[in-house]
Amino acid sequence: MAEIEILLPAIEAADSVLETDAGRFRIAGQHIPEKRVMADPAVLRDLVKSARAAARNAHVPYSHFHVGAAVIMADDPSGAVITGANIENASYGATICGERNALHAAAAKGFRRIKFLALSTADSLDGPLPDRSPCGICRQVMREFIDREEAQDAALILVDTGDAEFTADILDIDRLLPYGFRL
Repeated sequence: MAEIEILLPAIEAADSVLETDAGRFRIAGQHIPEKRVMADPAVLRDLVKSARAAARNAHVPYSHFHVGAAVIMADDPSGAVITGANIENASYGATICGERNALHAAAAKGFRRIKFLALSTADSLDGPLPDRSPCGICRQVMREFIDREEAQDAALILVDTGDAEFTADILDIDRLLPYGFRL
């Protein structure tokens, strides 16, 4: 199948000001520019399937919430799919999410830039996007592997829908983490 252009529309909301007896407060608006990404839809579909398969490998004896992730890194010339699943531990701080597991595996191979990342929350596929989207820590780790200085700023993040009608919800890091921390 040939590549298609995926358009993520601009989002604009102006700042507003709240006047109170205690002072003025600015309510932050939002400015996310339009982004265009070329992608082969078959590659995206297969990446979502890989994330769903990875979720079956999750070790989740406490939460019973299976998460799988699959990533293709922009700086990997082979375009290999690297997967990860969430691995829980009785010491909760030692637990790692599926998204971070996949990204850490990619980083251990020397790759630093996400091209496409898919995730599947196998136990909440029929739920709304907030029930299927990455946690805050994973969003911040994703941001670390998206190069804002290049066109790679438009890395795609696909969230499995589990729906026969839709393969995935497509986002980018600015839609997932609009005010993410950067050094």
